[in-house]
Amino acid sequence: MNVIYHHINCYIRVLLTACTIKACLSYSLVLRRNKDLHNSSSFKISYLWLLALFSVTQNGVVSANIGLRLHEPDSVVNQMIAQKTAEITVDVPLHDFVRTQETSYYLSQKNPIPVATFIQASAMIKGMDGFIVSDKAEHKIYLFSSDGKLHIEAGGHGAGVQSFHAPSDIASNNGLKIYVADKENGRIQILDHQLHYLSSLDITRANVDYAMGLNSFSATRSWKPEKICLLDSGHLQVWDAQAKGIHRFNSKGDYIGFSALSEAMGRINFLNCKADYIELYSTQSQKIARMSINGLWLGSYDFTQDRSYESKISLTTYAGKWDELEEIYGVWINSIMEESRLWILFEQALFSLDVIQKQDN
Repeated sequence: MNVIYHHINCYIRVLLTACTIKACLSYSLVLRRNKDLHNSSSFKISYLWLLALFSVTQNGVVSANIGLRLHEPDSVVNQMIAQKTAEITVDVPLHDFVRTQETSYYLSQKNPIPVATFIQASAMIKGMDGFIVSDKAEHKIYLFSSDGKLHIEAGGHGAGVQSFHAPSDIASNNGLKIYVADKENGRIQILDHQLHYLSSLDITRANVDYAMGLNSFSATRSWKPEKICLLDSGHLQVWDAQAKGIHRFNSKGDYIGFSALSEAMGRINFLNCKADYIELYSTQSQKIARMSINGLWLGSYDFTQDRSYESKISLTTYAGKWDELEEIYGVWINSIMEESRLWILFEQALFSLDVIQKQDN
């Protein structure tokens, strides 16, 4: 189509040029015959008309050409794509091809689409009925089914039953009881697997001074439970961001002790319960501290943040996208593998990715 319009445009230009030359020759003959120059006014008018017609026609053809370029049928567009594709030597998937009105180009592999987005997600665990996520900015807890649909939304800002104020962590052993670190309310809320309120834990149960030979803790002080984890025995370990130590509760909810860290660690990012000790990770100080399950100090050591948790994303089609995902969706919170699905929680988004099944050669 563009070739046809180009030929028409050239033909009109040649025709108008010939008419203009012919009019100029006629005007010259009039001057030689000494005829009244007023008779040439028709030539002048004709000449001006021809110039205007030439300009309008030229612009009209060009405008029509542009208009048809933006609205060409799919067959023409497909032909244009095929021509441009033949010129590109980089081998990339066709589904990554992007076409605009005047530009065609390739994009790198697209990022996954989040299952859900958050203002400031703080934790994720596997529950009986799916995956549970806390958002401390929205003061809520969410339960997502295994297919990624929002099943239950609980909480809201407040100090009452099943209300939260900056829930900072969640923990569970079997999914029957969900422990929530309700940080700014100074308590641990216990919910059932459907996020219904069961009871609360706080330090007012401690009516004696549990020094444990490391430090003393007064039960009358307030606390800020920030990170929690559960031992196999059901004993709850709670990192207190205010007192800089670990509170311990047994499986019945009785307060059984407090132990402070023997050295400054900086902000604690993760609290993990192992078989016979607990670990506290601090990316601020680049250290890992260890305590026994009875609160005895086991020391600390420096570590290089190798971000080994990222290796899981290599099992999906988005290998090499980790830095970009963190740049867009905030810091990594947790990753959980479930059969052929990988759940990844960043501060502002939750992803559910298919795991690539590798075939043996």
